[in-house]
Amino acid sequence: MIEKIISLVAPHRCLVCESTGELLCEACMLTVLLPSPSRCFRCHRATQQHKVCQKCRRNINLKHAWIATYYQETAKDLLHKYKFERAKAASGPISLSLDVVLPDLPNEIIVTHIPTANKRVRTRGYDQSKVIAKKLAKRRGWQHQTLLMRKGGSRQVGSGRTERFKQIETALIPVNTNIIKKAHILIIDDVTTTGATLEAAAKILKSKGAKNVEAAVFAQAVD
Repeated sequence: MIEKIISLVAPHRCLVCESTGELLCEACMLTVLLPSPSRCFRCHRATQQHKVCQKCRRNINLKHAWIATYYQETAKDLLHKYKFERAKAASGPISLSLDVVLPDLPNEIIVTHIPTANKRVRTRGYDQSKVIAKKLAKRRGWQHQTLLMRKGGSRQVGSGRTERFKQIETALIPVNTNIIKKAHILIIDDVTTTGATLEAAAKILKSKGAKNVEAAVFAQAVD
């Protein structure tokens, strides 16, 4: 309701063309956001349909990790407004870009999200990844469920893959475990750097009986 009132009183302008209505209009989204090439999100080796390469698959529990774009320029500006300027409307074009990059997937898929640290949720008033995940699920007619929660106010502070993996693996707690068992799960996140968070989340979900775990992320930091 508050978002609707704000959009009427002070409508958003596109970051690129400055048209009124969206923070990033659909036309600009399709032309300005550089599509990420199909590759393994972990080692960046070229693959088909954003598959995790065979070498990396030996060590992680993800089959695919679809990346919509690079974390630079317009994508970076959009995420900054979404996460630090409380521009919740940015979730619209972000979820749409994920819809564009994702192929047809089974109707029974369950969409979940990487939970944001509690302190940041209180500051923003929303969990940014959860909002994106729910909007994507609605677009595709999929079910959204919260399957992971974060302990206290923990958040990652290390820069290396191994350190980040250890931090997030101990910070995440599986919930609704009766839903996880034998499920085909799609994890949603807003941005990824090393991929450690996605790896840890997938490991936890597989340990609770998930049949397949895949991921889709709006932006990945470039080397």
